[in-house]
Amino acid sequence: MSDHKPKNSTGTKAPKAFGWMAEYPDEHQLLDAARKVRDSGYTDTDAFTPFPVHGIDEALGIKPTVLPFIVLCCGFTGLCLALTMQYWMNGVDYMYIISGKPMGITPASIPVSFEMTILFSAFSTFLGMIALNKLPRFSNPVFTNPRFDRATDDKFFLYVSASDKYYNRESVKELLGGTSPEALDEVVEDGSPAELPKFIWLGALLLVLTGLIPLMIVLNIRESFSEKPRFHVFLDMDFQPKKKAQQQTTVFADGRTMRPQVAGTVGRGQLEEQDAFYLGYDPNDLAAAPKWTTAKLVSVQDGTVQPPVDTPVTEQATKSEEVKAVDPSPQPQTVPAVAPVTSADQPPAATPTPAPAAPEKPWITELPIEANEANMKLGELKFQIYCATCHGYAGYGDGLVHKRADALAQGTWLPPTSMHIDRVKAQPVGKIFNTISKGQGKMAGYANAITPKERWAIVLYIRALQRSRDAKLDDIPVEKRSSLEEAGSK
Repeated sequence: MSDHKPKNSTGTKAPKAFGWMAEYPDEHQLLDAARKVRDSGYTDTDAFTPFPVHGIDEALGIKPTVLPFIVLCCGFTGLCLALTMQYWMNGVDYMYIISGKPMGITPASIPVSFEMTILFSAFSTFLGMIALNKLPRFSNPVFTNPRFDRATDDKFFLYVSASDKYYNRESVKELLGGTSPEALDEVVEDGSPAELPKFIWLGALLLVLTGLIPLMIVLNIRESFSEKPRFHVFLDMDFQPKKKAQQQTTVFADGRTMRPQVAGTVGRGQLEEQDAFYLGYDPNDLAAAPKWTTAKLVSVQDGTVQPPVDTPVTEQATKSEEVKAVDPSPQPQTVPAVAPVTSADQPPAATPTPAPAAPEKPWITELPIEANEANMKLGELKFQIYCATCHGYAGYGDGLVHKRADALAQGTWLPPTSMHIDRVKAQPVGKIFNTISKGQGKMAGYANAITPKERWAIVLYIRALQRSRDAKLDDIPVEKRSSLEEAGSK
């Protein structure tokens, strides 16, 4: 037995010693003592200070940690794993073309690789720090010293552990004593039993079982059926005092929760449905126009069933029309029997009344924008971008798309309409605006691509193209006629 370990004469087991701890009044004495302990060859040491002390790690001889190397290895592992995963998924297992990107690893793989590198580095940093510091530690032998409480206040402590390979009880005591500490105490076991009391184990078991109860309730609710609503721990907005759309209420006289729109107002986002500038026609005039509908009407005359006639439905329509409405569903028609007649008695065949054409919408006839140079240039620009590809730059329907389709000669191409035919020239500006907005035939609408003002500018430019084709010398200002005549003579 070593000389520094006294013999146990009483026969009782001496408390276990964990090392020596010295107390200092300031950080300067602590640093000096730490350097002496380090120079003596002790490595299993530690310092406790109320605030960070610069240079304490060097004074204790703490070597650089291997944590950065661990983080580097784990980060590189995450990078390689991400690249391998993406190569396998997109280059081998499921080869799927995405926006024309090549298979396997591409520049688009960098974000995923970066995130995997950060993920592995973050986890290795946290878990590596826990492992290298031998955490968690629920107790420390230095806590048994009542003076150690001031380590978070105004005192500085230096601790040499008995687990150091060069530890000698008397040598360490003499070494620390030579550093002039305010107090020098041996850290010993507190003597309390190491085993946890049985009531703690019982309480922990009850706590675990109690924690399983909510889980079992949730699982039972998810797997069961009930006509009652779910139990709400927090009512939130599910049961707030409110009325929903189709419920009754006593607040208003009509008993309806839903309120009708206020007359004369326009809902948000519905302005374009109420303004002629966005429609090409006046919605108020359209609402006042007669409504037309196609009714399946049959007249029975001398055993002959006449064809149905499109009948206008107006406010002047009376109930004196001698027609019989036929249900649109297929039903057998019974024609009353008539006596045979001779050719002399045969009445002339009734001529079916032609169906009147539906009334045209009240299209705008005047441009709602000013016919100035700015709007003309805007219309020319938009016409060349969206219209000239089919209709041609001069509006004759000879655009590049038409020339290409005509050269293919597949027999399915419908030539674009020329802007200079009489039918288009006779159309109101609102009708042309509506055609640009909603399209016609195979022409798609451009309302989503061209703003209303730009569409009206295109209409202005189309009118200018039509006017230029039939222009006369009298349409040119007098001061510019001479220059034009000179250019024509050349």
